Amino acid sequence: MLGKDIYYIGVSPGGPSIDDSRFHVQVLDYADGVKMLNSRSIDLYLYNETAITRNDDRSRYAEGALKQYLTKAETTRMIVDYDINQSFPLRVEVIKGTSPAATPAATSIAATPTPAPSVDTSSAVLQQISEAQNGSSTKFKAEFVSDNEIIVPSLMTSPMPLSQVVLAFLYVVPMLFMGIFFNSSFMEEKTNRKLNILMSAPVTPLDIISGKMLPYVGFSLVVVVILTLILGGDVLLALAIFLPVILFIFSIYLIVSLVYRTFKDQTFFSMAAITFVTGYLVLPALLTGINNVSYISPLTLAVQMYRGESFGISEYLLSTVPMYLVFGLSLFVGTRIFNEEYLMSFGPLYRKVGDALYLAIDRAHPYISIGLLGLFAIPIVFMVQMIIAILSLIIPVSMPTMVYLAILLALCVIVEEVAKSAGIATLLENKKVASTKMLIGLAAASALGFFIGEKLLLYVSLSVVSNVVLIEALGSAGLLIIPLVAHFVFTSTVCLATQKLGVKYYPLAIFAGSILHFLYNFVILAQQMGMV
Repeated sequence: MLGKDIYYIGVSPGGPSIDDSRFHVQVLDYADGVKMLNSRSIDLYLYNETAITRNDDRSRYAEGALKQYLTKAETTRMIVDYDINQSFPLRVEVIKGTSPAATPAATSIAATPTPAPSVDTSSAVLQQISEAQNGSSTKFKAEFVSDNEIIVPSLMTSPMPLSQVVLAFLYVVPMLFMGIFFNSSFMEEKTNRKLNILMSAPVTPLDIISGKMLPYVGFSLVVVVILTLILGGDVLLALAIFLPVILFIFSIYLIVSLVYRTFKDQTFFSMAAITFVTGYLVLPALLTGINNVSYISPLTLAVQMYRGESFGISEYLLSTVPMYLVFGLSLFVGTRIFNEEYLMSFGPLYRKVGDALYLAIDRAHPYISIGLLGLFAIPIVFMVQMIIAILSLIIPVSMPTMVYLAILLALCVIVEEVAKSAGIATLLENKKVASTKMLIGLAAASALGFFIGEKLLLYVSLSVVSNVVLIEALGSAGLLIIPLVAHFVFTSTVCLATQKLGVKYYPLAIFAGSILHFLYNFVILAQQMGMV
């Protein structure tokens, strides 16, 4: 039976009764329980009211599942053994109407021990108890409840911090406008060939790009300071939070303006960029206080700043390091493709991206270049995968959990395989790979670079985000050598298939490598969920 005996746990004599098919329960004394826990014969030992666990994923998942079960069981026991007033003595009654000290339609809240409840009050509380037992989340703040509604605080879950997220997003709006102005200015000079004059001057491409970007970045920083002063926030903290956001936004607009030549294409991809940036910043922040995966967005830090809550260096690094790295990568690629032939050429997106990769690679040191390309592709891959992880948490679906996670996992592995092999495919297309031996060497370099970057970012992310099985499966559950070998096998598969079939069949090669990668990660995912 699916879902039966997922976790093996030991319970001390006289411990709580556990009636859940997910748990295989054994009654053990303390010595035997600890011994079997350390030998991995059981996943958790419950000694009286204390849960003893190992420091591994399976034991932590068993602890989480047991806590969820015991919470529901205790709620049920309270309903059966006690009168409803004794079980849940505190109610919050929300009354919407006119009060002497407020404007019409103001909201007042009274939180007092409830007297003998009416039939309607008891029904409302029992309905909330039923929702809590079924795992449903309910409203919390007054603005989310209806007139004269009775709520029980202990059964409520924290709401999404919509008002604080909107407040934090006020910072982003002017940044997006500055990015659009920067993009338009760049495009105008490129189409009018004014950039050709600049390229003939004794300045470097980095000087030109930095000179055009700095005024807009400076103005964005001034806006951050002004908004923070108006809203009563911490100016230095706000600058630390929003500087990487500004750089991230301008890095995207820089690449868009360099890759595309016409205003029509530029407008389309600028709107696509705005959509991605907005989604990446806002969606995770909506989970502030609900799930730690929200820390992938700097807006989460801004929400906490205005809530008066603190955060650590790990949370700050997880939110900002990928953005700093994307900015650095965009500057490097921008300086490499900053030549008249590339800037004035036309072509579809895949063609322009391929040419940009080819120009970014140092053909005199292909192995080092491909390894670094794999390493510095990690922030982009990380951002895309985190968005997918966020979607897995906030979008309700009717399909089975494993099917849904399998779809998300497939999207993640395709992104990874493209990131690892695109540079090598570009070298193959330009006939810069002399032999199969060299191809295998390039695949190894890419796999090693990607693996190092993946583990570094995963170390930071898992120190903040826990119990998100999709993230842990992508990181191969803490394994070391095996994922490195696996990355090499998957990348080699894509590259050899591309060499054998031809570059025009590169998407088919990606599909082949992604199947192998998917099967590998799906096994890891199933292990994380206790399915195998």
